[in-house]
Amino acid sequence: MNKVTTLILFVFGIAFNDLTAQETIVNGGFNNWNQTQYKVPNKWMVIGSVGMDSSKTAGNSRGIKLSNNVSNKTISYALEVGAEYPKVLNGGYPVSGTPTSIKINYNSSALGNDTAIIIVGFTKGVDPMPLILQQFYITADASGSADNSITVPLTYIHQLPGLVADSAFIYIASSVASGTPNSSGSISIYNISFPDGKTANTANLDFESWGGLSVLKPLSWYTSFDAYEEKVGKMSGVQQFVLQTPSARSGNAVVLKQWPVAMQTGTEIYPTWLVSQNPSLPVGAMDIPSFAVNQRYVSLRGFWKGNLSTGDRVSVMVNFFDADTLVGSGMFSQNSTATIPSTYTLFNENIVWVPGYTATPKKATVGAFLTDSTFQRASAASSLVYLEDLSLNMYSAQVNQIKSDVGITLFPNPTDGEFTIRASQPIKRITMINTVGQVVYQNKVADLNEVRCTIPAGENKLLWVVIEGNDFCITKGLSVK
Repeated sequence: MNKVTTLILFVFGIAFNDLTAQETIVNGGFNNWNQTQYKVPNKWMVIGSVGMDSSKTAGNSRGIKLSNNVSNKTISYALEVGAEYPKVLNGGYPVSGTPTSIKINYNSSALGNDTAIIIVGFTKGVDPMPLILQQFYITADASGSADNSITVPLTYIHQLPGLVADSAFIYIASSVASGTPNSSGSISIYNISFPDGKTANTANLDFESWGGLSVLKPLSWYTSFDAYEEKVGKMSGVQQFVLQTPSARSGNAVVLKQWPVAMQTGTEIYPTWLVSQNPSLPVGAMDIPSFAVNQRYVSLRGFWKGNLSTGDRVSVMVNFFDADTLVGSGMFSQNSTATIPSTYTLFNENIVWVPGYTATPKKATVGAFLTDSTFQRASAASSLVYLEDLSLNMYSAQVNQIKSDVGITLFPNPTDGEFTIRASQPIKRITMINTVGQVVYQNKVADLNEVRCTIPAGENKLLWVVIEGNDFCITKGLSVK
């Protein structure tokens, strides 16, 4: 009886300690999601806070509203795009000649202390020099004033007079300020026209044609889709993406895979990743602290499954900060050389601390990446990785989850610049990765069991060394003095 009672208490004690010894990363279980529905004007790319405006008092019923926000440093942009996008100087939409003036219908009564800018250009074929490239400004009208309009003459600038334009582009920004706008306000543009009639009706210059855009992403995470939108903006039918999958241990998981984006100029493919995000910042990155911690954790853990095509890699990384200084890091990294689990499997990797740091970190940031083996480009289309229940743990990782029968030693560790890798099986390739996921060194090795390495100039504090052989891939942390 006593033995049975003791056993039950012992098992319960392990479970209780395991639960209390780890801290779930903010939404590390990926159970909280945000679905946002956007309305986007067809033929236009938009960045920032842009929406439909139906307040026009006469004429067409829709316009585009571009807003500024001082607190989050938002300036909004709109760009009419066409068949040559994103080569905007090659023309956005077709025209039937070179217009001599442009007319803008707008309402700037809510613009505040800001000044909006409009740039218009006309081009001929793929000539990089526009026939006309002109900018003008719209200041705030009196608060509560009605719709207004401005007509601006267009000046021919091309060195070859007499050319006739066949395409054009228009760029609108809600503030001319650099970085942070001067005030929080907005401007609405209702119609853009050319009084001499030299433009096509397909350009949606009256903003009457709108499309839908649906985005589903995990709360508290910044994704490669967010970064892509900052680069090319939101366009109807282009970035309708989803990261959520019901294929999970419980609730939802996040799925990483290649996401081709269909642009007018063809399909663009890019790496897929997500990084925990500080809610007060519009972006996220591995060198930006994002959520608070109050313990000196020992390991990073999570569950994963999937499929990796030859040459592809999945990585999960945590960085710890004291104030804004990096003090520790941990990384799970696996490529296609090892057997990839088809059911959810635990990974558990130890944290490596900066030499001499014995205090408790204050913040952390976690990132997950699916790329090719260089960490820089997109994975193959067939690669697919599921992640769930990422957390920080107080227990050390006791075994290497992948190919544990391969012995790998790095010495000296910490190092002052040079170190040796010794392996029980022949080494094929060595990769060094810094704490923001950049490959700083990569080299093939001619089946050596011992390799002498030198840390690249400019790298310091912490590095990850990925050692690969015929059927193993093991990541080791390296502290740099």
